[in-house]
Amino acid sequence: MGGVTQLGDITPTGLDSLYWHRSFGRLVDKLDAPDFWLGVARLLRDDVSFESWVALIFSPVRPPEILAESDTDDGSDEQLFRDYQQGLYLLDPFYIDACSQARSGLFRLDDVAPEQFVHTEYYQRYFHRNIVADEIQFNVVLDNERTLCLSLGSSHRFRRPAIGVLTMIQPWLLPLMRQRMHFEKARETALPGPHPWHPQSELPAPPAITALTDREREVSQLMLGGCSTKEIARRLGISVETVRAHKKHLYAKLNINSQSELFALFWQARKESAGARE
Repeated sequence: MGGVTQLGDITPTGLDSLYWHRSFGRLVDKLDAPDFWLGVARLLRDDVSFESWVALIFSPVRPPEILAESDTDDGSDEQLFRDYQQGLYLLDPFYIDACSQARSGLFRLDDVAPEQFVHTEYYQRYFHRNIVADEIQFNVVLDNERTLCLSLGSSHRFRRPAIGVLTMIQPWLLPLMRQRMHFEKARETALPGPHPWHPQSELPAPPAITALTDREREVSQLMLGGCSTKEIARRLGISVETVRAHKKHLYAKLNINSQSELFALFWQARKESAGARE
C-alpha cells in the first residue's frame, strides 16, 4: 500500500538510522544530567573506536578547564590531566590552534599539528605515551574567549569511515554541546593558574624566563610545539629572519643551545609554579 512501510522493507541502513535517532533522543534527554558527556562518548563508541575522551574549555587567558574525562582503573589519568593543566597545554596543537583562530567544527590532529610535531619532546614524553597515536576533536566557539571541545584519543589512526561517521554526527552534536553549557557546573577542584610562560601569567618565574619578551615566549612555545622557523613566521606574521633573531636572543637569555634544554626549562618552570601554588 502506498505510503506504508512493511517490516520486510526496512533495510539494515534504515534500522541503523532508527537506532541512531533513538539513541540521540536519549542523549538529548540527558542534557542536564551529570553523566551527559559519558553518554556522548558511549553513543560515539557505537560507530567509532577510541580509547580516551575528554570534554574541556580552551581559553587564551587561562589554562584549559576540564569538564569530564574518561577514567582509568590505575588513576594515571589524574596525573596526566594535572600535568596538562599545569603547563603542557601551551604545547598542545589543538590548544594553540583554538586560541589563534577560534573556529567550530571537527578537527583531526593532522589538521592542526605542525609537520615536526612527532619529533618534539612534548610528543615523545607526553602525547605519545598518553594520547597514543591519533586525536580528533569537536570544537564549539562559545564566545570571544572560550571554545568548548570534546576530544577523542585513539591508539590507531582514525580511518576514513570513522571520520565520515563523525562528520555526519557533527551537525547534531555541536548544537547539543553548546546547549549543554547551560547546565555545566564548575568542578570542585580549583583551576591552576597559568604556566609562568603563559602571556597572562602572574606567577613568579625564574629571572631568565622573566627576561623573555612576550614575542620570544610565543616563539619558544611554537618551537616546542613542533613548528619550523618558516611555520612560526607564517603563524606570527613576521619574517623568517625575525624569527631567527628571536631564537638567537631567547637562547642567549636562557643560556641554552638546544630545544631539549628549552623543554627542560619549560618543564621545570611547570613544576616550580605548581609548588608555588601549593
